[in-house]
Amino acid sequence: MSKIFGNNRHFLLYTLKWMSIYIAIGFIAALLLPFPASLIGAIGGFMLVNFLRTRLMLKKMGISMRGLFSSRRSSDVSPSMYGYDPIKYYCMSCGNEHKEIACPKCGSKMKRVG
Repeated sequence: MSKIFGNNRHFLLYTLKWMSIYIAIGFIAALLLPFPASLIGAIGGFMLVNFLRTRLMLKKMGISMRGLFSSRRSSDVSPSMYGYDPIKYYCMSCGNEHKEIACPKCGSKMKRVG
């Protein structure tokens, strides 16, 4: 985010720009449509603008919407891909790696983290 907003003044102008767009959508919907339809139209307009705004922000950060929502099989994704490496436990007697309480190979309950 710091790449997009260089300083506080730029952030303030950016926020005011989008707030004025939201206010304009609500004002136009209230003037052109009767009450129940204006509420639905304004909410729909807000959602559309928010979707486009999010898409623009992701594009500036170099992330595509297609890559964000693509479905992946769990076999394609490794835990280290997200900065998480699971803890590995090794048996103190035989050195077997396992996650159970007792070692499935020798039955020992002594284990070390590796």
